[in-house]
Amino acid sequence: MHTFSKEALERPTHTLQAAGVLREKAEVICRATKDARADEVVVAVVQRDLNFGGVWTIARESLVRQMSLVEDKGGWSFTFSPDTSFTQIEERCLEFTRIAFRRWEAMQRWATRQR
Repeated sequence: MHTFSKEALERPTHTLQAAGVLREKAEVICRATKDARADEVVVAVVQRDLNFGGVWTIARESLVRQMSLVEDKGGWSFTFSPDTSFTQIEERCLEFTRIAFRRWEAMQRWATRQR
């Protein structure tokens, strides 16, 4: 029988919290997207400890290479296109919250059936 680790069971809850951190910083993220050029991507990071890790503007061509420098292992990173509106950022945060909540519900149902 397969079981999830404690960390795996906690991840959706932490993801819900990370979405909240991101939403709190939507204005900061929006300002960064307004300054980004068409060939750049804005990356917002929530660290593993659920603190806001900052916002970086990275050239698209070096995104993969640069991500290892800005990501906190075990944290969350979100990419945004240039000129993303505040409303669009909030909508993405809400969608991220809904997905995390559905994952949490599914894992809770599974764990309940395994008892």
